[in-house]
Amino acid sequence: MRAALPHGARLLVRVPNWLGDLVMAEPVLRCIDQNGGATLVGSPRLLALFDGALENCTRLYADEPRAWRGHDAALLLTGSFRSAWLAARARIPVRAGLSRDGRGWLLTHAMAPARERGGVPLGLGVHGRGRRWLPRPFGSVCVELAALLGLTVADRKPRLSAAWATRERVRARLESLGMERGEPFIVANVGSRPGSAKGAPAELWSAMLAAFALRSALPVALVCGPGEEDVLAQVLAAQTHPRCVALSSPVLDLGELAALFAEARLLVSADNGPRHIAAAVGTPVAVVCGPTDPRHTADHLNCTRFVRATQACSPCHREICPLSGAAHLACFTRIDPMEVARAALELTHDVPR
Repeated sequence: MRAALPHGARLLVRVPNWLGDLVMAEPVLRCIDQNGGATLVGSPRLLALFDGALENCTRLYADEPRAWRGHDAALLLTGSFRSAWLAARARIPVRAGLSRDGRGWLLTHAMAPARERGGVPLGLGVHGRGRRWLPRPFGSVCVELAALLGLTVADRKPRLSAAWATRERVRARLESLGMERGEPFIVANVGSRPGSAKGAPAELWSAMLAAFALRSALPVALVCGPGEEDVLAQVLAAQTHPRCVALSSPVLDLGELAALFAEARLLVSADNGPRHIAAAVGTPVAVVCGPTDPRHTADHLNCTRFVRATQACSPCHREICPLSGAAHLACFTRIDPMEVARAALELTHDVPR
């Protein structure tokens, strides 16, 4: 069932909690902004990514019913039970979202996600365990959820831009580290949450950058997120690349990351949020994919290359690898660093002949 929102209806959008998902939802948010705007509920840090954009939308950082009241409809781009419960408690009459994890009864307009039955997905490793949810591009899911409220998203590609002042600030910081203004460079996003199996090990980054240095003279800027500085320090300490600089003191905010990526020739990253920012500003991305399923982001990949080592245990999407010995993080440790370097060079059109 669909609901066509009347003109002037007050719409609340609970945006995703993860950076990558938020970027993939950008086409829906842009469409809503062009159609009069909405109240966006989410993290202040993540919503800062849209500073200077989505000017018809207001921002709300409170996850509690009293703050949500007075809206005519809620579009829930999170899959949590809590977001549906809050919308119902706030007495929002129209509530649209995914019907899963026991929250369907709280929604007035729901979409049931598809299931995947058994079998081994082509090119992946893990056999289906029962009727698991079918991994699908999150951006497409957001477009379909918006359609429940009568919204048609014409341009489905995420698009971000960096403010000119922010780009100038990033250029100045690069110059202070020895890079010349306008000099081409690549960025390696080497950070990961401490102990997370979804971040590539420092040893892989060091080997990959060494392999890259053998084939290209492009300088490399290393970046990470808040709390990830120790991993970057490990990579930098083991570095043999002759021109490698670190942008970690202080760590770049999301607007500065977008500006840096917009200046760069290429980003090399694990499968995480910053890769989506780079693609949205138009920068090619080489993705080192470990335990994550690439089908979750299989949209708009004309300037993206995945490098994987197919293992029987992956993609598992686990935050902590439960295996030990040689099998521990094998989805990363068995990736050939030269293959990552070649993918990066192909994207920069710098493959040696």
